[in-house]
Amino acid sequence: MIAVDTERLTASLPTGYRARPFEDRDREPWVAERNTWYGLMEQGSAKEWRTWEAMAPDKSLLRIAVDDPSGHLAALADIGAGGAFQHPDGAQSGGVSVGRADRSKGIGSSLLAVIIDEAIRRKAPRFLAGASEAHPDALAWAAKRGFREIGRRIESYVELASFDPDRFRARVDDVRGSGIALKTIDEILDGRDGETREGFIRALYDAETPMWDDVPWATPTPHWPYDRFRQMGFESGQMIADVSVVAYDGDTIAGFTMTGKRQSQDGYTWMTGVGRSYRGRGLATAIKVEALSRAKAKGLRALLTTNDEPNKAMREINAKLGYRTLPAHVQLEKPLLH
Repeated sequence: MIAVDTERLTASLPTGYRARPFEDRDREPWVAERNTWYGLMEQGSAKEWRTWEAMAPDKSLLRIAVDDPSGHLAALADIGAGGAFQHPDGAQSGGVSVGRADRSKGIGSSLLAVIIDEAIRRKAPRFLAGASEAHPDALAWAAKRGFREIGRRIESYVELASFDPDRFRARVDDVRGSGIALKTIDEILDGRDGETREGFIRALYDAETPMWDDVPWATPTPHWPYDRFRQMGFESGQMIADVSVVAYDGDTIAGFTMTGKRQSQDGYTWMTGVGRSYRGRGLATAIKVEALSRAKAKGLRALLTTNDEPNKAMREINAKLGYRTLPAHVQLEKPLLH
């Protein structure tokens, strides 16, 4: 992790506050603070935070902590290239967060100045951040400092105890009746190793590429490299293979959904996509119903997903399946002058 001149930053903070490099032990108290800002389905854990950063390490990451006069963690700030989703123009991503008890003291402004200076030093054309629409004060704070909204990502979830797959059985049967086979990744990989396993992973990656290109990202986001796809999906231990479903038309992958672990009780849809020539046939609904059914049978509490606001087709499917929306994540951008 890259260092910063913390003495200089400390001099700009209120009396008694101290800036220092972030330490791994800071995760637990910060997650506890952050969880007070959000509802149950938006909360996280320090373990999950560590897992995600280990899955997609960012060597350019700079993270700063601020302690209050009593030595308690008061604020965090970070900047990096974006981990798994780096931007071709060199844009940097990050943010500033201040604990509730320490706001309105100028701490956030001091941290942001350091982060923006670092982004400029890296010759980034822009800095990307975000905030929840449930926190209008944070959005107003960002707007005053030159950030503008460029998109919204909408998270939603299904409580599986109340999900009734029989309501959608006819749609799934129609898809199967058209010749489409629905198989879990667990079933597909059973008995495969070496070249045959690698061949499936490569085929799934190749099928995902045009689906990825069609996602209405708020900012250009190239398809991740194959090695990163394989590592995160098949080597990290985070995919729930028996709740990840692939739709086959013969030997052709027509669509799929991949589900990952979220804490101990839930699953998270990483990606759901349908091939361009297979859209409009109810395939996405069938794939998701199959995944939801298997997640329920597995005893999971909920299945969550995130969709970009312009992706109305998928959001309408989710609504019909009973997904409840959470406050949108507002994506923000600040152009940088050099």
